[in-house]
Amino acid sequence: MRRFETRKASILLLFSVVLMISGCFENKPRSNELSGDGSRKLKIYYPYVEDFHVKYGTLFNSRYPNIEIEVIQSTDAGDGEFESASPLEKLNRMLERQKPDVLILNQDEYNELSSLGKLYDLEPIMKQEQFDVEGYAPGVIDMLRERGNGSLFGLTTTINARFLYYNVDMFKDKHMDLPVNSMQWRELIELAAPFHNGRTDEKATYGFIDNEASDVMWSISTTMGLQLFDAEGKKVLLQSDGWKQAFQLTVDAIQKKAVSVRPSGQSGDPGSRYIMDMKKFLNGDIPMIISDSSFASRIGESSKMNWGMVTAPINPARMDESTMTYATEIFAIAANSNNKQDAWAFVSFMNGVEMAKIVSRTGGSDLPARMEYLPRSLERDREILYMLKPSSHRVNEQWKKNIPESFYQTYTPMLNEALHAIASREKTLEQAITELEQQAQIKLDLTRNTTDR
Repeated sequence: MRRFETRKASILLLFSVVLMISGCFENKPRSNELSGDGSRKLKIYYPYVEDFHVKYGTLFNSRYPNIEIEVIQSTDAGDGEFESASPLEKLNRMLERQKPDVLILNQDEYNELSSLGKLYDLEPIMKQEQFDVEGYAPGVIDMLRERGNGSLFGLTTTINARFLYYNVDMFKDKHMDLPVNSMQWRELIELAAPFHNGRTDEKATYGFIDNEASDVMWSISTTMGLQLFDAEGKKVLLQSDGWKQAFQLTVDAIQKKAVSVRPSGQSGDPGSRYIMDMKKFLNGDIPMIISDSSFASRIGESSKMNWGMVTAPINPARMDESTMTYATEIFAIAANSNNKQDAWAFVSFMNGVEMAKIVSRTGGSDLPARMEYLPRSLERDREILYMLKPSSHRVNEQWKKNIPESFYQTYTPMLNEALHAIASREKTLEQAITELEQQAQIKLDLTRNTTDR
């Protein structure tokens, strides 16, 4: 209910901003860099039709009322042929059948379509129209270029970033040093461990909370940039120093009671667990939580605690980047679009200065990609919010290597069991990893054989 009310308030604010600025945009001449078929109709790929009109459609039509928009999704309704297809296969099918002009993509989609030559290079038109990229947060444009193999095929209005929030007074009560920026996971675990009160019942206290042991493991391994599979996605690879280190760090966190996780064999909804985590932090029951930038506003609204925030744990090999910072939605133009003029009008409008101002006023969990338009509620932590660049090396293996979802459904319980077996000293780390790799390989082969039929 709270989420619905927040979204409703954001929508009302958005409409008021539209009315205020609808006549304030500067008219620009059409560029001769682009082509147009004169249809004044744009086909835009976006997964959620209603959300599109709330977030983008109404705003765009206030500036360009003569351009008709058709929102398309990744698959045809009722088409059972591709129900079991991979996300990339579904996206390619949509491109072939629907032929969109504009695509609003996540980072994985952007990576793949740019590598396949299916996106239009924006650099020439941006240079010709002197499109301003100077105000973007450090690393955002560089990340988009690197993911585009050196070319800029898209722009983003917002980024999502996660941070470590902490209760200053709880640290002072224990005469402990406060968390600092650019910590590694080992340092965070050492900070969290002293907050355990030795109890095992519902009144036990911890440094921070997560859902399952596997969630801790995924966070650590993602930060470290570890790959679970070989390049073709056909072989499970756990026998490496990096994976052994990630297993050991996770086990240390469990054994030292630095983190509260569900017992082995007990699963639960991560969303409800996170809500409990937030309440405990706001009530002063736990000293630390990892959350996005919007949580800073929530603390201010809900609590008078003395709090601070620092960057989330980093990979020491890439100290200026964060795998927890990424572009949320990337606006791109299809390479084969017949209406690139209006497509560029949409992309440039959505990524321009005026849109950045709107994003800063409507709130939400994302940060403006343009730093100068930070919401007022976040001004006190401006330096920290944009301290780390989005990681250009963050790879979603499931997408990139076409790993069936059913593999993860069976692998996650096995991973939890292995971690708890090591933590309870039922198995050595070497023994558990060897057995897990063998079991996971069997499951991967089985799921691949099933989906390839």
